[in-house]
Amino acid sequence: MKKIALLLSSLLLVSCSGDDPDSDEIQAGNIILNESELTAGLSTQLILSVQTGSILSPVWTQVSGPDVELLSAKSKVVGFTIPSAGDYSFEVNYTLSGSSVTDTISFTADSGNPNLVARLGHSVIEGNGVSLRAFYDDSINPDSITWQQISGPSIRLDEGNITAEIAIFDAPEVARDSIVEMQVSAQTTSGAQVTDTVSVLVENAAIIPSNAYFDDDVLATVYPYVADSPHKDNLQNCVYSNQLASSCTFNQLPIIASDSNGATPTIDQIMDHVLVSHDWMGQRFREYLEAFDDHDDFKNLFRATTAIVLSYDIRPSFYWAATGAIYLDPNTLWLTPEERDTINEAPDYRANFGNELQFVMPWRYVKDNDYVSFNYPTNERITRSLNDLKYDLADLLYHELAHANDYLPSPEWQRYTGSSRFLDAALNESEISDRLTVLYPLQSTIMKNLASVRFLGEDPTLIQKSYTPSDVAGFYSPDISNGFYNYTNEKEDLGILFESLMMSVRFGVQRDTAVTTKCDSSDNCYIVSWGQRGRVAEPGISERAEFVAENILPEFDTSLINSLPAPIAMQPGLDWWDNLAISPAAPKALSNKVRVGKVRETFLENHSHSRALPKH
Repeated sequence: MKKIALLLSSLLLVSCSGDDPDSDEIQAGNIILNESELTAGLSTQLILSVQTGSILSPVWTQVSGPDVELLSAKSKVVGFTIPSAGDYSFEVNYTLSGSSVTDTISFTADSGNPNLVARLGHSVIEGNGVSLRAFYDDSINPDSITWQQISGPSIRLDEGNITAEIAIFDAPEVARDSIVEMQVSAQTTSGAQVTDTVSVLVENAAIIPSNAYFDDDVLATVYPYVADSPHKDNLQNCVYSNQLASSCTFNQLPIIASDSNGATPTIDQIMDHVLVSHDWMGQRFREYLEAFDDHDDFKNLFRATTAIVLSYDIRPSFYWAATGAIYLDPNTLWLTPEERDTINEAPDYRANFGNELQFVMPWRYVKDNDYVSFNYPTNERITRSLNDLKYDLADLLYHELAHANDYLPSPEWQRYTGSSRFLDAALNESEISDRLTVLYPLQSTIMKNLASVRFLGEDPTLIQKSYTPSDVAGFYSPDISNGFYNYTNEKEDLGILFESLMMSVRFGVQRDTAVTTKCDSSDNCYIVSWGQRGRVAEPGISERAEFVAENILPEFDTSLINSLPAPIAMQPGLDWWDNLAISPAAPKALSNKVRVGKVRETFLENHSHSRALPKH
């Protein structure tokens, strides 16, 4: 592997001083390569770091050697897997304290077939989350895998989320850019010890003002995907900056409808409003719109937004009326394992909410008696096609863009311009979701309170803990909601209604929802007490969906609602998976991809609207 493990005495010295006298690093100019023994198949990283001065606008290019895809080419750290043996050379151009600088580094990689690889080295702002993963083959004993820090400012591993494969921690506070080096160790089944190292550059950041909009999150560095976008000067400052302390005006950052004069915008006009942490995210996003927006739904819905942010640290996705932007988890966009490596794996903060409840309410989207979404195990180096993104990103876009058009529907696009702030425009008018609640209110207070436990983290009461799946089915099934998440608030009620309707009408994809047991000691899991497919077509619910659609997307032909398939009841007593083939079509075998990970853990929505609005 890359390095021989350091003696404990050396390890302690490194941790205290930040300098390793026995380091294997290679340095060329201001580029650091933290290992000298490199082989094909290993992951490595080139780090741009200086003792004094400020580095701006780095751009990496490969000068020679077998082709390497540099997915973080505009970052201070470029991490990649060495594709094959050979001589490699890389160049980085950047600005250092106002002067243009070019550095070049070269190294030689030998042939090899590593059985343990740590990924992925990258840069991170102090205080932001970091996730590192170990990949290994069948010769490794998974129970023997351990992580430790071997140099740099001290970090604290998140023990609640660490597994054999993954290490999660928050980047430490630093006075200047500093390198944290981590080592993963394991034993082979024959007893041999192997190690690999990975480095993270922790960047010093400006102090977050006390009145900052993003006062509880340290944000990753992002940049306009279109370098010459007419909005490049204000795009980041208005929607994804820890220095943002007031909502921007429409003069500073207009909505996309302004660029298109209210008509359907072009993809180019939309891409002018995209911020990314990695170029591949913007590329995949554009490819998706080109491939799957046949009815111009997404283009038209984007008119109400100021920006689309695609960053490795966003989880879960959300829309925020403080900025008028949607923030998308790029886990819906990756195609290659290398792209996936760049995404932070920090778990959804809601993952353990409601664990004391006796029931779960899973959901899924299906077509032709099979799943349209799959769980791709992170430890497998899987490549996807663009078509594999089709449905996951569609329901996410319909949902988040419904929020955008709820806060700023089309009648308001001409009313608020110029020096008006976006937040004021969003809050000064009655939202569509408010009218939905007045015209078609949900009835079950019990379900609303249970949703607060499951999705907002409130502590359950004794009576809530006592509810059986049968009890909950009795509360839920007579009401006019088409999902558990709808009960979180009126915004999410609107979002789930709209996405369910549009997925059915545009893609022939139906949403399943059920009330089931949890897993018992015999591993009997998710036995259905009550469930239904295509609930959005249920009388009373379809009227709500029609009201939402005609107000959210005026171009939508609401007569299409009449063609919705009739709802289908699940069979109580069977488990969630045995209730898959209930539509009147030839049953299909359940894909092996679906069985892994219990149907992508569909008990949580892949989007969120829990971020509170600022008061200023």
